[in-house]
Amino acid sequence: MLQLALPFPASPAEPKPPPPELRRFLGRLPPELASRLTPEEHAAFAAALAPQRSPHWLDLKASLPIPGFGIYIALMVGRERRNPERLRQEGQRALAPNLLVGCILLATVIAGWVAAMLLIKALQMFADHGNPAWWHAYTGAL
Repeated sequence: MLQLALPFPASPAEPKPPPPELRRFLGRLPPELASRLTPEEHAAFAAALAPQRSPHWLDLKASLPIPGFGIYIALMVGRERRNPERLRQEGQRALAPNLLVGCILLATVIAGWVAAMLLIKALQMFADHGNPAWWHAYTGAL
């Protein structure tokens, strides 16, 4: 059987679905405007809306699914890039709120460390005085 290799695909490639960012953006546009966009404009918008790497040293985000509502928590640490005028307009130059946030973060870290140490100590005491079989099986001491 003879096969012929074509320099182009035999069947046209199926168009790739747009990324979710572009779908959300197009969903917010009026339908008559979204239908008039050219493929080049679609590609330009997709490139502009693509997620970028975070400029922060530490960028932690979490969604806590609590029944009835959800909580979104974000912790970002990095160099301050906003100019002093913008910080003043946003009320970020005041010393008291910044100190309060710093103290709350420090207290949270210390409380977590203390809780971890107390849990480890309690497990050690239980292993020494309680039924240590599960503890030794866990640590591989048997």
